[in-house]
Amino acid sequence: MTKKTPSQDYTYYKLGIKYYRNIHPNKFYKRNSDTTFETKTSDEINSTLKRIFLSFNLSEFYFTKIIEIYPQSPYSEDAKAKLKLLKKLYKSYENIEIEENKIIDNEKFIREMGLQIL
Repeated sequence: MTKKTPSQDYTYYKLGIKYYRNIHPNKFYKRNSDTTFETKTSDEINSTLKRIFLSFNLSEFYFTKIIEIYPQSPYSEDAKAKLKLLKKLYKSYENIEIEENKIIDNEKFIREMGLQIL
């Protein structure tokens, strides 16, 4: 029995999604037991920013490969949509201010990050 290997476009898509998931504002906060969020230390935030910007680049790289090499791929349209979202997300990270010991509640966090609960 032969093991079916995933197509290259799917492999690129999975990698793009993997790095795309690393780009989330919750990475800057520690969740407290009282359901508030507390910012991490400056060192932790700087390290997180490096990982997030690396994830931006890698997810953009893989989504772009799908669009350029496999334009007829079933993942091509979603890759285009993800690239548009990446541009919007990137702008929100460009001017980030590091504030240590800031505590916010869940509702405020969701509002400030422009998130929606589904």
